[in-house]
Amino acid sequence: MNLIQALRLSEAAGKPIVALVGAGGKSSLLFRLGDELGCGRPGHPADRHHPPWGWAGQPAAPITLLSASEPTLAFELPTSLRGYGQALALAGPAREPGKLAGLTPDVIGRLAGLEEVAAAVIEADGSRQRPLKAPASHEPLVPACATHVVVVAGMAAVGRPLDAAAVHRPERFAALTGLAMGAPLTPQAIAAALVHPNGGRQGCPAGAVPLLYLNLMLDDAASPAEAEQRMAAARSIAAVALAGPSPAFHRGADRSRPGGYAGGRSAWPGGGGGAGGRRLQPTGRRRGPSSCCPGSRAAHWPAARWISRAAGAVDEVVVVVGHRAGEVQAALGERPVRVVVNAHWQAGQSSSVATGLASLGPEVSAALFVLADQPEVAPDVLNRLVERHRQTLAPVVTPVYQGGQRGNPVLFDRRTFPELLALEGDTGGRPLIQRYGSQVAQVEIAAPLPQGIETMEDYRRGGNEE
Repeated sequence: MNLIQALRLSEAAGKPIVALVGAGGKSSLLFRLGDELGCGRPGHPADRHHPPWGWAGQPAAPITLLSASEPTLAFELPTSLRGYGQALALAGPAREPGKLAGLTPDVIGRLAGLEEVAAAVIEADGSRQRPLKAPASHEPLVPACATHVVVVAGMAAVGRPLDAAAVHRPERFAALTGLAMGAPLTPQAIAAALVHPNGGRQGCPAGAVPLLYLNLMLDDAASPAEAEQRMAAARSIAAVALAGPSPAFHRGADRSRPGGYAGGRSAWPGGGGGAGGRRLQPTGRRRGPSSCCPGSRAAHWPAARWISRAAGAVDEVVVVVGHRAGEVQAALGERPVRVVVNAHWQAGQSSSVATGLASLGPEVSAALFVLADQPEVAPDVLNRLVERHRQTLAPVVTPVYQGGQRGNPVLFDRRTFPELLALEGDTGGRPLIQRYGSQVAQVEIAAPLPQGIETMEDYRRGGNEE
């Protein structure tokens, strides 16, 4: 599992500065992100005490810098990054024996701004190793420069009583949610705490991207029933967190089961590897795929009646029309699709691709292009393409039909959208498929290559009425 892709950090306009808050896996997430980013990690604010060790007593960073002197850290950090690729920075020994003190947000911001630091991951509060927490009024200490704030919650708390063993600051949690002390922690109560302005979202700087990371916290001894219970709870929580026109959290690439992530309107956390076992299960910030269905030629308009088949696989179906647009729209009737008109349809297929993409919002994670003249494509093919993207986060996902024939529809991850928008003439996404080569994920389909409808005779031959 690639967390940089899952959290969409590669889409940051500038240097990603990620603050981790909450409870239930921040430290493992910090070190995992540091390993992936391979860069400096000036971590831990002043009230956070954390030793530089991993789950099994192994060093979690190749080098740890301990100093309360900002000039010393500013001098040592670039050298450490050149030698090790990443570093953990802390202020030094804390008042409490065996603990190390963190840095202030201002110092973190200045260290993160050093030219040699390509990205920073910050653990911005403490949780006393509980799976859940409710923040005090003075926390978290998120630097103003943070570009992303990841709110972490551990699903190991679900079903446990609301007390100090399961929740850091349980009384505050009770005040935020209305749940009585000692009552079972339900997904509904956890969701309420996470979306509350004084709960999970507290301290998120204006302009920072808020992300939700629901950690299943499963070890190798966990039973399938326990895993499914926590998965169901996470799905329920994510549905609340991402509901409505102005959701509390943004969406990234959301994992729904071990080895996969889920699109759709709910962020579904799931399995994946991490330090110390199956601990890291990210949810994300964007919706799942939308389906763009180009279909502008006059002979193709009857086939538009099948386009709504895609509705079960994606969040939204967008139908791109051009020539005889009114007739195509009338054929669609009351089906749950959104129609956009390509005023430049004579410029070729690339203009329909661009029109469809331009109609999608920034929350969309991928686009599934379905040709309106191929009504024989089964809904299961669409579902399998979406599922393959969930599993791989590949830039392109294509079906391969009997005889090894690659065909349509094709799914494109949002990071390919700029390249699709740059296409010209009567061409679709084929140049990108060739460009990405081995990065393209394939789905084997045990069926012949779907045939296109070019004439009304083709349409009737398929057993359809005019």
